[in-house]
Amino acid sequence: MRRVTIRWLQRIAALAIASILIGLGFSLYAGHQLVAPALRTIGEPPENLEAKTVHFTSESGSTIAGWLTEQPNAVGSVLLLHAVRADRRSMVGRARFLGAAGYSTLCIDLQAHGESPGQHITMGYLEAMDAAAAVAFLRERFPNRLVAVLGTSLGGAAALMAKYDSPPDALIVESVFADVETAIRNRMRMRFGGTAPLLAPLLICQIEPRLGIGPDRLRPVHAIANVRCPIFILCGSTDQHATPAESQALFSAASEPREFWQVIGAAHVDLHRFAGHEYERRIIEFLARLNRAQSRPQ
Repeated sequence: MRRVTIRWLQRIAALAIASILIGLGFSLYAGHQLVAPALRTIGEPPENLEAKTVHFTSESGSTIAGWLTEQPNAVGSVLLLHAVRADRRSMVGRARFLGAAGYSTLCIDLQAHGESPGQHITMGYLEAMDAAAAVAFLRERFPNRLVAVLGTSLGGAAALMAKYDSPPDALIVESVFADVETAIRNRMRMRFGGTAPLLAPLLICQIEPRLGIGPDRLRPVHAIANVRCPIFILCGSTDQHATPAESQALFSAASEPREFWQVIGAAHVDLHRFAGHEYERRIIEFLARLNRAQSRPQ
């Protein structure tokens, strides 16, 4: 009887050790995938975009690749920043409707994405430097003209966390996480349900060893308090990656003037594709109000 009991205890101990090793192995793999670069060849811009390819350097250490459109007698320019693991092609639809409304646009690949080299995706830390460099590029290219930034998910986080030499005149951010710890917990909960509280810390603790920065440096909800330009925050009502509660927290932390739109029925998706003409109308009206305010005599 005692031998049977010992044998079962040994089996249970072996199973527990194997489970721990599998869990650690999975967390290391997931941590690697979380920050692995998403580099790919992009090529020439679509013919109907009428854009040209540009390159400029960023303090992130990357040479940023982008597509620039120039509208005659433009009313302003808009920097377009893509989501994580995407690239500048995902922002072409926005560039088209903004161009039709009279805005020049710049779609870029953030570092470690598309054709902009980089060793790791950094959840907005290095990408914020790319956003700042792109705004400086537009300021130099189009002096004395309104510059707005529209960023989705990672791109929005980068726009909020950037330290600009000459800040943009407006920010539009979509589906942005409040802080990286919450973002990781959300994703673990979606995939693993009740085991998420056990798995999420194994990923969070890898941030500093892998990226050289602590999670406290990756909190858009803190960075937004430093924004001093008009801001428009958008989110999907069923988004589980960057929840409506997180977007509401961003809105609460932002200074006036600020606007908020929760897109009913949208998850963590391309809000332009989801909401179509209503999305375009709201973005254009937000920018038009800004242009009118800037053109009023002081």
